[in-house]
Amino acid sequence: MENRVIRIGVDVGGTNTDICAIDEESGALMVYKLPSSLHDQSEAVIQGVNAVAEQNEFDGSSVKRFMHGTTVATNAILETRGVKTALITTGGFRDLLEIGRQKRPSLYDLQEDKVKTLISRELRFELNERMDCQGKIVRDISEEELRDIIRKIKESGAESIAVMLLNAYLNPENENRIREIIEEELPEVFLTVSSDLSKQFREYERLCGTVLNSFVGPEVKKYMDNLKATLESIGIDNIYINHSNGGLMSISESMRFPIKTGLSGPAAGVVGAQYITNLAGEKDLITIDIGGTSTDISLVVDGRFEASDERTISGYPVRIPSIDISTIGAGGGSIGWIDSGGVLKVGPQSAGANPGPACYNIGGKRATITDARVVLGHLNQTKLLGGRLPINAEKSKEAVGELAKRLNMGLYETAKGIISISNSNIVKEIKNVTVAKGYDPSNFCLVAFGGSGPLHAAELIEDMLISRALIPKTPGLLAAYGLLTENMRRDFVQTNVIELQEGTVQILTEQFDALENDAEKWFDDEDIPKENRRREYFLDMRYKGQNHEIRVPVDRETLKDISGIKDAFTEVYERLYSFSSKDAVQIVNFGLSAVGDIVYPKIVADAYSGEDASSAEIGSRSVRESENSFAEYTLYDREKLHYGNIITGPAIIEQMDSTTIVLPGQTAKVDAYLNIIIERK
Repeated sequence: MENRVIRIGVDVGGTNTDICAIDEESGALMVYKLPSSLHDQSEAVIQGVNAVAEQNEFDGSSVKRFMHGTTVATNAILETRGVKTALITTGGFRDLLEIGRQKRPSLYDLQEDKVKTLISRELRFELNERMDCQGKIVRDISEEELRDIIRKIKESGAESIAVMLLNAYLNPENENRIREIIEEELPEVFLTVSSDLSKQFREYERLCGTVLNSFVGPEVKKYMDNLKATLESIGIDNIYINHSNGGLMSISESMRFPIKTGLSGPAAGVVGAQYITNLAGEKDLITIDIGGTSTDISLVVDGRFEASDERTISGYPVRIPSIDISTIGAGGGSIGWIDSGGVLKVGPQSAGANPGPACYNIGGKRATITDARVVLGHLNQTKLLGGRLPINAEKSKEAVGELAKRLNMGLYETAKGIISISNSNIVKEIKNVTVAKGYDPSNFCLVAFGGSGPLHAAELIEDMLISRALIPKTPGLLAAYGLLTENMRRDFVQTNVIELQEGTVQILTEQFDALENDAEKWFDDEDIPKENRRREYFLDMRYKGQNHEIRVPVDRETLKDISGIKDAFTEVYERLYSFSSKDAVQIVNFGLSAVGDIVYPKIVADAYSGEDASSAEIGSRSVRESENSFAEYTLYDREKLHYGNIITGPAIIEQMDSTTIVLPGQTAKVDAYLNIIIERK
C-alpha cells in the first residue's frame, strides 16, 4: 500500500457507530456507518475501521491520529453498572451523598424516587480532618486512622475509592497525602481524588463527580485497554478520546477521568458544525443533532460554542467543563405510545439499535418516528445505509396501523401525528436554549445533522420561522467528522470568590498567572509545540448575594480594566435577564481553556456547476400530505449534486448516511463545500 497520512474519527452512538477518515494530503473523505455493538462498543469500532481501511486501501501504519467519541461511561452511569466503590470524606460529611441538595427530583411528583446512592453507607468512611474556607489546615490527617480505614476498604472487596475532603478545591494537601498512602497500600484499586477532577466549590457536586468517576472508572479503563490493544495490533497507536468540552485528551487521561467523556459524542457534533459553518460564513448557529435515540441541541454564538461546568448525568449533578448541550428523548427510534388519557405521545423510550424500528425487521413491533417517515414516504421504501440496511415498509404500516386503531385515527393521520409531536418536542427545547437565554432563534442558522436531523430540518424552520437550515455534506456522520477538526483541550478552573473592585487587579493577575503555569505544564506533558498553543479566558460572575453565577468570556487585556470586566458581565446579564443592577459584582471562578491547535482537515472547494440539478435526479416518490392526498417529490442522489445546484421543493435528497426533505415552496442550494442550504419562501 502507498504511504499515506490518514486521520480517523469514530463516534459511537446508541444506535450506530460512525467512521470518518480523511487523507491529509488530498483531503479525500472516507466514511462508513454500521450498527453499534452494544455489548462491547470496541467490536463495531474495529469492524468499521477495518472496513474503511480495506475499501480505501490503507493500513494502520498510515493512521497519524485516531480520535474516538464514546458513550461507555455515560451508559454505565445510566444503567448504574459500576463497581463496588468506597468513599473517604471529612468527618461529618459521610451522608452528604444521600442528603444532596434536599430537593425532590420532580417538584410535583411526590412518588418519584431520588437517584440511587451509588455507595452504601457502610462503605462511606469519615476521616477526622478539617480545612477552613480559606484553605488553611485546621486539623491534620492521622495516618493511623487513615490506614485503619484503608484496611477496612481492603476487607470489603471494593474495587474503587473516591476521596473528597471539605474545601480541598482550595488546598489539596490533605487529599494528596491520602493518595500517597492509598497508592502504597492498595496500588491495584482505581482511585479518584476530588482536587484532581475539579477545583471548584459546591461540595455535593464535587462529591457526585468524584464518586461517579470512581464508580465507572474500572469499566471504562477495561474498555480503553481493550480498544488500545486492538488498535495497536493493527498498527494504530496515536489514540485520543473526545472530552465533553469539545476537545481531545490522551487515552491515558480518559482512563483516569472517564467522567470527562460524559458528553463525548454530542460535543464532537457541535465542534464539527462550528467548523464547517465557519467555512460557509455562518457564525450564529442552532445545532441540532438527531440520532436514533435522542436529540442534542446547542448554540454557537459569534463562532464560539456555549460552555458550562454544571451538568446532570442520569440525575447526578457533576461539575465538569463541557459544551452546553440540551438533550431530549427524540430520535428516529423514539416510540409512539398512548398515555392514560388516550393522548398520543412520542418518546423518550426508544427502540434503539435492537430491536430497532419495525421497518428494520429485526424484532421491533412498536411504531417509531422512523416507521412514521416510511409510512408517509419520506424515507426509502426498500433500503437505507446505501443498501446495507433492508427496509420492510409493510412492517412500518403494521406498527403505525396498530397505534392508529387504538387512537381511532387513520394510518397516515397517525403517522403525521407522530412527526408533529416529535417536532413540537424539539421546538420546545430549541426555545429553551435560545429564547430562555435572551436570543431570537430567527437570527440563527439551523444546522441539522445526525441520521435523522435532515429529515426534520425543513419542518423545524417553518415551525420556528427560521430563515434557513444548513445540512452538512455528511450529516449522519458529523460527530465523527467533528473529531477530525478538534484540538487538544484542557480547562483549568479555580474557585476564588472576590468582589470586583479596583484593588482586585493584582488578585486577577496572580490567579491567571497560576492557571497559565498549570496550562504550560499540560502543554509540555502533551508535547504540544509552542507555536500551536492557544489560551481562552473566562470568569464566572454574579451579583453579591446571589447563589448562581454566569460565564463571561474575557481576554487577558480586559483583565487589567475593572470597568471593562463589569461591562462584559452586565452585557451578558442583561441578555439573559433583561435587566441589570448597580449592586456589587463578585468573581466566583477564574477559568482558562488551554488549546493545542492541530492541522485542520483539508477541504477542497467544489467547482461551480450552475443551478441545474437535473443530473442528480433519480426518480420520484409519492409522499402523503394528509389522509387522502399525496404529492410527488422529486428524488435526488446527493453524491451527484455540485456547487451552485438549486433544488425547488417538494424534493427528497438521499445519501448513504441520511435523507433530506425539502418542502413545497422551499429551495435548497448547494454551496462550495457541498453543504445544502434550505431556505424558506
